[in-house]
This record gives sequence, C-alpha cells and structure tokens, in this order.
Amino acid sequence: MSSEHVPAGSESRQSREVRVRRAPKFGPFMGAGVVLGIILAAVSAYTGPENAEFTRNSVFGFLAVVFGAIGMFLAALIVLVVDRISVRRSRKMLAVETAEEGSDDAEADRDGRRDSGTETGTTA
Repeated sequence: MSSEHVPAGSESRQSREVRVRRAPKFGPFMGAGVVLGIILAAVSAYTGPENAEFTRNSVFGFLAVVFGAIGMFLAALIVLVVDRISVRRSRKMLAVETAEEGSDDAEADRDGRRDSGTETGTTA
C-alpha cells in the first residue's frame, strides 16, 4: 500500500499515514523525582536522631544529593515504562500536506477560492 495519496480536487497535496501518540516529557518526570528525593531527604535529616559529628543541615545536604539522584534515576525508569506504553497505544492517522503560508495555494484556500468540488456560499 502506498503511503502517498492524492485527495480528490487537489493535484499538489499529498497525504501519508503517520502514527500519533501521547509521549511523556522526560524533564518534568525527572524534575519531580529530584524534588521528591529532596523532600524525603529533609524528612530523614530532620526527624532522625541527631548526630554529634554533623549538624542537621549538613546531613540534609548530603542526603539531598543522594536521594535527589536516586529519585531522578527512578523517575527516568518510570518515564521509560510510560513511554513504552504510549508507543503500544499509538494510533495510525492520515496526515494531509497543507500549502505553505506564502504560496498561491495558501492564499486561495484562505480566501475560499480553491475549487474543492463543492459549492460554497449561502442559499436564499
């Protein structure tokens, strides 16, 4: 089956079959993992027993780096799984090429002058 198809009434327009899916964005997922790791670090540092050698702030700083990195890694794994699921749920659709903004075809489409096989206008 050919992926190029010329619709009726359009000599220069082509269409092709494409796959459409909703893919997650990696940045927000990984950022949320870091934030969650830092929150867990704060809870661990300020609710645990106090250490004689280190202040709570220094313990929090160390745990924030460690838990933030672990949170980012786990979030990256989760986003990869969600991305794989979105690939499986993708749908095939037909994409039709449109005219470029500065071309005569685009101006004809915008003004309604292109002959598409149907009469445009109102009836009295």
